[in-house]
Amino acid sequence: MERRTAVRAALRLLNEVGIDGLTTRRLADELGVKQPALYWHFKNKQELLDEMAEEMLADTLERLDVPEPGQEWDNWLMSRGRVIRSALLSYRDGALVHAGSRPTPRRLAELPALIRPLTEAGFTGEQAVRALIAVGRFALGSAIDERGPAVPLDARPEEDPDGDFEFGLRALVSGMRLILEG
Repeated sequence: MERRTAVRAALRLLNEVGIDGLTTRRLADELGVKQPALYWHFKNKQELLDEMAEEMLADTLERLDVPEPGQEWDNWLMSRGRVIRSALLSYRDGALVHAGSRPTPRRLAELPALIRPLTEAGFTGEQAVRALIAVGRFALGSAIDERGPAVPLDARPEEDPDGDFEFGLRALVSGMRLILEG
């Protein structure tokens, strides 16, 4: 069994049983191995969850690690936010798995290249990292909030999660533009 095979099996299992039903014992049964075999690949369940969180975003975010030719930093950053939210919503309890995770060493090693579009736009390294974190956390928080029942606002008859997300994302990135100009 390979590590990535176990992570993908865990994601399939997550969609079936949710985060509360996802156990290493259940995953081992799903893979047809003994539970201790998983600890060859993962020190603990948290490490498995970190890998699952990364895998959820891997395919979609990889193509957004750098802007398209001619794409402005703000449009690139908003695209990343949309993709994160969409990916987290595509898994049962995906946002909850991601909320409890931390970047893997592999992903942290990619950080200098990831912040480059923002530093080239004029942000300091620290501001660039914080911008990425802010957009990621906003997308995560939105995805977590969307798990619950709809809460209509008095000002409109129905909830609009997509519209709410877009408004918040634009407001967040507009604030970043002001920081850059200031």
